[in-house]
Amino acid sequence: MIAQTLEINWHDTKAVYSTDFSSDGMRFATGGADTSVRIWNIQRRPGTNQVNEHKKSHKSGNALPVVIDFLCELKRHSAPVNVVRFSPTGEYLASAGDDTCIILWRLATNKDSAFGSVHSEYEKETWTVVQMFYGHTKEIYDLSWSPCGQYFMTASIDNTARVWSIAEKTMIHVFSDHTHYVQGVTWDPLGEYVATQSSDRSVAIYKYRKGPLDKPIFGPCFRKHYRQERPKTQKSEGSEELTSSRLYHDENLVSFFRRLWFSPDGALLLTPSGLFKSTPEGTTGTGAGTGAGAGTGSEETVESGADEVRNCAYIYGRNLLQKGPVAYNGNHPKPSTVVRWCSKPYERRSKHYRTTFGLEYRMLYAVATQDTIYIHDTQQTRPICVLSGMHYAPIMDLAWSPDGTILMFASSDGYLSAVVFADGELGELYTAPPAPPPTPLASLAPSPSSILPSPQKQIVTPPAVAQIVKDVEMTEGVRTSNSVQTTIGDLLGITVRTETTERKRTSEVQTAGPKKRRIAPTLISAPRKL
Repeated sequence: MIAQTLEINWHDTKAVYSTDFSSDGMRFATGGADTSVRIWNIQRRPGTNQVNEHKKSHKSGNALPVVIDFLCELKRHSAPVNVVRFSPTGEYLASAGDDTCIILWRLATNKDSAFGSVHSEYEKETWTVVQMFYGHTKEIYDLSWSPCGQYFMTASIDNTARVWSIAEKTMIHVFSDHTHYVQGVTWDPLGEYVATQSSDRSVAIYKYRKGPLDKPIFGPCFRKHYRQERPKTQKSEGSEELTSSRLYHDENLVSFFRRLWFSPDGALLLTPSGLFKSTPEGTTGTGAGTGAGAGTGSEETVESGADEVRNCAYIYGRNLLQKGPVAYNGNHPKPSTVVRWCSKPYERRSKHYRTTFGLEYRMLYAVATQDTIYIHDTQQTRPICVLSGMHYAPIMDLAWSPDGTILMFASSDGYLSAVVFADGELGELYTAPPAPPPTPLASLAPSPSSILPSPQKQIVTPPAVAQIVKDVEMTEGVRTSNSVQTTIGDLLGITVRTETTERKRTSEVQTAGPKKRRIAPTLISAPRKL
């Protein structure tokens, strides 16, 4: 792995607020405080052994681990550009910023020089404006595309998030459930949810369905997460007193963005700017540091009124979006502001390594605090690597290359940094198991039972999501006499008190009423001292 700050003139020494790779990896877009969008081509420097290649480049006077080529500059914004995002197919590029305007760009077939461009002699391609969208009344901070690439969603400090249609060339829905700035939006890759994050200390989840012509039709807020219930004291055997604490930082957090992201398979939702209190609000006296908030598995004594607040990023399971976070990734010295998943899944390590989430593969993700990058995967509990001290100003955005070998991050000091991985350094790419052979035509004849109408259509849960639910979901039922430890708690070496259930056959008599369903988030973290 090579990590280096790329000291070139990205946006005339002005702050760089957003970065993104196209789906084919041939283009890399940046947006900055100079009101322009610039498109580059960034590729890993040739060489099978990247470390040796980097050493050779130092000797030859070229120390950059990537090859950078300037393609073009797009100038139609009148204020700083806060977000740039390519559509899933790479056909469009959307940009938005402080001028409250969203501009949709498309690559032109013929190269032409833009009027007023000072870099026209160096430009190798031309992008033209397809449409300009207006509707927000204040600055736009984030943008996310739908899986089909025909709709996109924006977040603004006018306290709203809005959905736009390319075909209709207008806004089709407004979300107004937040009471403060909306600083992040994300769209579910499986086409069922959208999520927003605001400085009002909440994450809102919305469900939608497809209407005529596959137009998304949104319902009311499906769930708004802002507090987490946890055990406060144990009154007697089998009963607990609950208390709650806030999940996220408030508006006093000095950050423009809270960029959340769904995983590529849609199984997990990762949200930044989290807060976790080892001792819930209102707790008095001393208490043991066990449970999800302990993080190390050893008992700690917490003095009265001395709540330990941890900066973290919360992880939600897809089938548990209505319940709350299932884990938190944290113990960061500073608040996290941006997260981003790598689009490539990897094979799990050898079988004697236990996995945090019950997935058939590993997924990588990066969490950015104001001055540090943490790279994690979904199998191990500690980060793969930690990068710090590479910029003099806060980190603004992250972007993975489509092949997963380059991680770029931008800073308001005007520079970008690249983390370059050698071939196979992160592991082998995941290969899905082969599909079952087709059913012979002779066996497709309808049976008498298949002719009868089915009372209800069954919904099949994806295997990855089903396994996550198997590991962490608490279902309603009868509570056993002894508290047991969940699989994820044993894995992390911490004590997680949960309500467990036994499924009763219909012939058995139920002896107790259902208990309230509650999920205690577990810790995925590195030590504070790196």
